[in-house]
Amino acid sequence: MSKISRKQYADLFGPTTGDKIRLGDTDLFVEIEQDLRVYGDELQYGGGKTLRDGMGSDNHLTCEAGCLDLVITNVTIIEPLLGVIKADVGIKDGRIVGIGKAGNPSTMEGVTPGLVTGTGTDAISGEHLILTASGMDTHVHYICPQQAYMALSNGITTLWGGGIGPADGSNGVTSTNGPWNLAMMLRAIEGLPLNIGLLGKGNCSGKGPLVEQLRGGAAGFKVHEDYGSTPGAIRSALNVADEYDVSVCIHTDTLNEAGYVEDTIAAIDGRTIHTYHSEGAGGGHAPDLLKVVAEHNVLPSSTNPTLPCGVNSVAELFDMIMVCHNLNPKIPSDVAFAESRVRAETIVAESVLHDMGAISMIGSDAQAMGRIGETFLRAIQTADIMKKARGALPEDAQNNDNFRVLRYVAKVTINPAIAAGVAHLLGSVTPGKVADLVLWEPAFFGAKPKMVLKGGAIVWANMGDPNASLPTCQPMFYRPMFAAFGSALQQTSITFVSRVSYDEGIAERLGLKRVVAPVQGTRVLTKDHMVRNAFSPQIEVNPQTFAVTVDGVHATVQPPKSIALNQLHFFS
Repeated sequence: MSKISRKQYADLFGPTTGDKIRLGDTDLFVEIEQDLRVYGDELQYGGGKTLRDGMGSDNHLTCEAGCLDLVITNVTIIEPLLGVIKADVGIKDGRIVGIGKAGNPSTMEGVTPGLVTGTGTDAISGEHLILTASGMDTHVHYICPQQAYMALSNGITTLWGGGIGPADGSNGVTSTNGPWNLAMMLRAIEGLPLNIGLLGKGNCSGKGPLVEQLRGGAAGFKVHEDYGSTPGAIRSALNVADEYDVSVCIHTDTLNEAGYVEDTIAAIDGRTIHTYHSEGAGGGHAPDLLKVVAEHNVLPSSTNPTLPCGVNSVAELFDMIMVCHNLNPKIPSDVAFAESRVRAETIVAESVLHDMGAISMIGSDAQAMGRIGETFLRAIQTADIMKKARGALPEDAQNNDNFRVLRYVAKVTINPAIAAGVAHLLGSVTPGKVADLVLWEPAFFGAKPKMVLKGGAIVWANMGDPNASLPTCQPMFYRPMFAAFGSALQQTSITFVSRVSYDEGIAERLGLKRVVAPVQGTRVLTKDHMVRNAFSPQIEVNPQTFAVTVDGVHATVQPPKSIALNQLHFFS
């Protein structure tokens, strides 16, 4: 067999095993651990390339008989469940059907079963791109529908939360309250090219109103302090969730009115719960909510306004809190409430806990302190800041940051999907999952996707002037693609609901045209299910200084003055 240099090979087919890729302008480097293709028989689209009739394209196999609908060739995959690998990815009927070597087995060696390309196959050239699962934002206030397009612009295709628009309640709480509001929102999201789940209000010490919301299409509950995160409400929401297999997300009691963090832990009583704002400033028991991260039954997340912690983080948070929680700066108790939530020491510790894998997920808290179009971005920025401040992780190899990068990607992909009960369909680049995928140029990884796929179809992309002679002509900006239009939008987007509402025919009752799917498996989860983020250390918070110790060690770093993937990549 003929040989070529490693550089020439990379120019032709992209990097292979042992090659490293720098992510943006960060100090993060990933190294390809395994190449599933066959050298010399690479499948590639283009003039003079191999994806041609009778060569890499099987000229007898029909789509009905198994020919792929779409192949992503020679792409580098960053997948927390698999590692960093090089492969072809096959998509059929909107699902990932295989990862390996695609092509024509009649003319090529080592074609993976099920990855045969033919007349019915289109191609995306992934030679110099990175592929990840699309992200899931697990903490969204549905304040305006335009959030959908901001989310897609950072590689997010699934939103989880609640609200009915810019109502004061929705500005502060991620819940869609009651059957009428749920029905209205389920109809409204029919036109949004995203997967969406709605959380009902969990603040109710009775059973009937909670069950009513699940039958109305809620996919889970949100218990929030603005409506009273009392031990009674917590127990009631969890009781109903256990009976109906839905998740409970909680924003705990900042003012410690109904009890302290220990009382909330006691009310939870060892049951699975997703703790929003397991962080330094977003709300919940002040100043020591971070203690919940030690609990084995707690699935902790934090939000992106405090990630990564920079020199300006504290200054911007006070005004955010005043606005989104309907507080009055002229009322001393309102000011004290806001001030109790902004603590520099706990904000810094939040980033450290993420780096240790103790906080398992990142959401946005969209338009209610967080930015929906920056969740992937903030995750990779935090990984970079932590490498610079703390050095290599013990799990990382000597010359790459694979484990750290995979840990942070898991926080916005597979782990939110697991916590919400949708990981059987979404969250990873693995066979059988819905093909919700993101392609990134390495220079823009985490910041700006090149292309976003929903259900195996292109829904969003960085596209040039539609009147130009080429798709790359300026002005280049994000535009909706064909999967965002017509009935293709409904075919490629999923509305998640409770099993009881699904079984009772909510799609037919409300006239929904999108794919409707029930959540499942939410009540058996522990932190051990959080991929690469299952660390449960002992945490203490000093009530005077707010200093956080993790297994007795002070968790702190110096906030950086500059952050990667920032002004080099954005105008503002």
